[in-house]
Amino acid sequence: MRAALLFCLFMMSVPALAEPVEITHRFGITRIDAPPQRIVSVGYHEQDFLYALGLAPVGVHEWFGARAFATWIWADDARKAVGAAPQVQRGFEIDLEWVWQLQPDLIVASFAPMDAATYAQLSRIAPVVGPPEGFPDWGAPWQEELRLIARATGRDDRAETVIADVDAVLADTRAQYPAFDGASVAVAHVAGTKLVGYGPADGANRFMADLGFEIPAEFETLANAAGNFSVSLERIDLFERDLALWLADTAGRELIEALPAYQASALAQAGRSVWADEDETGAMSFQTPLSIPWAAQRLAPKFQTRIARGKSGLTPAIRAVGCAHPGHSQASADLFISISRMTHAPLDRTRDDTFPRPPFPPQIAERHSGRLHRHMLGRAGRAIGTGAGGRADGAAIDPVAL
Repeated sequence: MRAALLFCLFMMSVPALAEPVEITHRFGITRIDAPPQRIVSVGYHEQDFLYALGLAPVGVHEWFGARAFATWIWADDARKAVGAAPQVQRGFEIDLEWVWQLQPDLIVASFAPMDAATYAQLSRIAPVVGPPEGFPDWGAPWQEELRLIARATGRDDRAETVIADVDAVLADTRAQYPAFDGASVAVAHVAGTKLVGYGPADGANRFMADLGFEIPAEFETLANAAGNFSVSLERIDLFERDLALWLADTAGRELIEALPAYQASALAQAGRSVWADEDETGAMSFQTPLSIPWAAQRLAPKFQTRIARGKSGLTPAIRAVGCAHPGHSQASADLFISISRMTHAPLDRTRDDTFPRPPFPPQIAERHSGRLHRHMLGRAGRAIGTGAGGRADGAAIDPVAL
């Protein structure tokens, strides 16, 4: 009787994978024969999804931020709740040696820098959960990503509960702030001397749409295969909307606020800019079931403050070129706009790499420079068991400093 009771308790603690399951993703079909016990996440934000499902990965991939265990403020309680203390890999590419050393029985790569060749290599180590099929790179809705991971781990019911909870937070936030409905918004970040915007499939814009905001229609045309576009600083007019959310560090903010075009815009004159801090930038980049509710509750009051200020008294044409003097006519303003648009730098939709990369938040470009790639090649001097660019305690090592 005692043995039977212990067996029943054991079965209750095991995820619902009574028999092998097959999941379909972008790279094909993966078969999982038994409940995974050693999950390694090689994507940039999948640790949040695993924590939300009540799972503790043994290894995770740092995207940016240099947080302990590659876990940000919005997810740390969930990490502690499942007792996770994963080893951490740093760097853009997936370190196959690091993955192999962790001896995983499931590899989660639903938001990862992975092509077909890398998928094939990972599949020789353990079953792999690839990105949801039918979506562009980095463009799958977080709900579909969560359902895919849940299917692979026997947590389908929990996934639907998590989705319902997040939807409830977004719906409540939208109801609390009716001024968001129909207001236009642009999410942008400053990358050196470029401004980066996002298409409607980007997670940050989906988040804003869920709160009631409208995404500029032209952003869909401008976006490249990775879901973003970059323009020169002169094209700040593209981001002049009812609200602009800037993902920028202090230097980036100072650069934008010093631009004459910005100073003349309604973003400055009517106070329509919200400048995200480091954690808010991280949450808007991650777009996970743990970061989204946190971001909604953190950012919505800031959005409301800016929206409540209303539109400035300047006409749109005059505002666009900074002709605030009452003596300027609408015709002269239109002429200035035509000249200004003729001299603007062209949109930059070119890529310097063959594999589309996700929309990086500020301060990330340098981390993916040649120095980082050289760091990743220097594996021979690492102690086995600490992970690529990581430490045994989960704290990340900054490769730029090496």
